[in-house]
Formats: sequence, C-alpha cells, structure tokens
Amino acid sequence: MDNHLNFFVPYERAAAWHENQLTRALLVVLHYSPMAHQAWLRLVAPDKHLHNLPKADFAAQRQRVLGTDTEVPEGEVVPGISVWLAPDAAQDSSPIKESDRQQILDGIVNYGTELAVVIENKIGWGGVTEQSHLINLHGSPVKFEKEPVSVAWQQLLGVLFDLVERDLVSGAERMLISDFLDFVEEHFPLIGPYSTLARCGDEPFRVKRRLDTILGEVVGTDKDKGKGARDLPDTAKIAMAWLGFASDKVCLSMWPGDTLTQSRALYGDRCAVDAVLALRSAGWHVMSNFHWGFMATGYAWANTPLPVEKYCDYWVNEIGATRELSRSEWETYWAKLESAKIVEADDKKEFDAHFTGTQRPKAHPRPGLGCEYKWPLEEAQRLDAHGKFVEKVRERLNQMLTALHEPLVQP
Repeated sequence: MDNHLNFFVPYERAAAWHENQLTRALLVVLHYSPMAHQAWLRLVAPDKHLHNLPKADFAAQRQRVLGTDTEVPEGEVVPGISVWLAPDAAQDSSPIKESDRQQILDGIVNYGTELAVVIENKIGWGGVTEQSHLINLHGSPVKFEKEPVSVAWQQLLGVLFDLVERDLVSGAERMLISDFLDFVEEHFPLIGPYSTLARCGDEPFRVKRRLDTILGEVVGTDKDKGKGARDLPDTAKIAMAWLGFASDKVCLSMWPGDTLTQSRALYGDRCAVDAVLALRSAGWHVMSNFHWGFMATGYAWANTPLPVEKYCDYWVNEIGATRELSRSEWETYWAKLESAKIVEADDKKEFDAHFTGTQRPKAHPRPGLGCEYKWPLEEAQRLDAHGKFVEKVRERLNQMLTALHEPLVQP
C-alpha cells in the first residue's frame, strides 16, 4: 500500500515536527472532512465549490502534477493553481513558469481534469521561495494561473478553529479537525492563529503577535509592525506606546519624558505631571525612569530610591537648568544626582560602561517616567473574544494622553 493519505499507513521516518508531516496531516484532514475541504477551497479558489467538482485525489511528496492514471482528452488542458502556504504568507507575485527542476511537490490535490492544486508548504518566516512559481510539468497538460495563491497558516488554522468552535462539524469529523489542531499546537506552535488572544493559547510568540496587531488597531498604523510598539503622532511629551505580555499579564507601557526634549515638555507642565501621578488611583503604575542618552539611544537606567512624587518635584524644579553634559562635567553632576537620590552609587558602573569608558563626548540626562497598566491575561482574552479589547486599550492609552495634555488617538 503506497497511499500516504491512508491514516493507518506509517509515513516515512520524519520527526513529528517536520514540515512534511504537517503537509500530510493537512491533506488527511481535507481528505476526510468535507467541511474542512470546502473551507480550504474557499481560500485557494473562491469561485470553486466542492460539490461541483469531481472527486478529489490527494497525494504528498510527488514529482508529477498529475497522477499517471489521469487521462486528459487530447487538445484540452487542466486548470492549475499553485499555493504558497506559509506563516503570514506574503503574496508571491512572481509569474508561474514551466521549469525542468528536480521537484518534489509537497502536496497535490487533483479534481479529475477540472482542477489541479499543488502546495508548497513552509513553516518558517523566510521569503517566498521559487518552488511555488517554478513548476516542472513533466509534459502534463496543465495551465497554471498567472501567479501563485498565498495562504497564511494562521488564516487556514483560524478557519478550522471556526468550524469547531461554531459547532459547524460534529462526530468523527469534529474529532479529526480537533486532533489536527492539537497536533499543530504541540509540534508547530508558532504558526498557529492569533486572530484572538484566546486562540493564541499560552504560546508567548502568538500572544505577542496578537498584541502587536491590537496596538496597531488602537493607534491606527502598521508602521513598526512586529515590534510590539507604535509611535504616537503629534506628541511632545511622549513618543510611543508598547503592548506586551509577561507573567500572565498584558501590559500597556508608556514612557513620558523619555528624552531630554520630551522631559522639558513634561516637567514644564506641572498640571500634566500631577495628572499622570493621579492616574495611580485608576490602576496605573507610575515609576521613575531616569537614564542617560547619547544621540538617539538610551543607556544606563538608574535604580532611583527617591519616591516618584519627590522625583517629579525634583525635576519640575531642575528641568530648566538640565542640559547636555560634556565629559568634564560628568563626575560633578553624578555626585549631585546621587545626593538628591536620583541615582545610587551602584548605578555608576553602568554609566561608566556606556560613557566614561567609551569615546562618547556628551551625555544627556533623561529624567523620564515609566507608566504601566496591566490586565490579567484571562480578562484580556475574554475582552478580545467579544471584540472589546482594542477599545479598552485605546481607552487606557487615551487616559494617559489626556493627562499629558496630548492629542488622543482616534478609532
């Protein structure tokens, strides 16, 4: 028996986490679940319907697009679709060309002579490879569309999750899809869906991807997508916000006064400083964030022993005289900060490592604040499942911007 799609036939000796095992598992699901098959077909060929197509023939790890038993009437051609299946799959705009390369097609689904679908599966985040657009027809009468169809693993798995969660499948079909999703979660956790926090499970990578998407929706930009942070437009006292995940908490972090220029704007507005401190009664954690800067980069964060209220009082009084410091001024200024309990003696090691022991001629004091608002992950998951978490994050972000007298982000 050489049918690798028979569930009871062992498939090679590849490890469970090998991408060939994932391809086979997907084809098994499509083979046995009409609902999953139709959902897949809608992603690959939206104008096709399973009930209107001939019975599908599945194959994995085959050289030829068409099986040797497929008979195509002379003069006719079989329409073909090449699928690029990858995490966050980018659109492959390269035209499909016939090639003489020694190919092994990851997956093939043939619908008689009406449609041939070939699948190139990847589980990494590299760029589009040539396999999806250079295809060896081996003389088969197949005519492919102009360019490959890109399908993201997250999108496909999200659709399969929908079938289960919305009770659109039952019995053995439901169990099969659920087992496949469990298989992916165990052996390929990074490629899973992140359309909601709940679907991310407890996989930190996917949770962070979802939070990055949420913050992009909150601020209204995909610039710096993937980094978890977004710049805030038209603000003087603050530059960015970050939405992250640690210790079963989702944390919105903001850093007013993170540069000397921002600090001058912040501490020059006493009402804004007081309003930020008052946010502690609304669940915000506000702390000192003193560090040093050179050019556009921050260095040598201090462990400030002074209570944050007194820290703010100090800088409201001192900000007018705070400026860039030349090397000859560093020791005197450090002694002043240590006396005022802005820095501790042990902090000097970091300062020396990044400034005194380098060729940097200048140092900028950056007397900022660190502000955090946290949600338990379970609460964030519940809000996100009901489409409410973007709104909640925007409310908290705008709460901080209101305190700072800065423009609000709009839906």
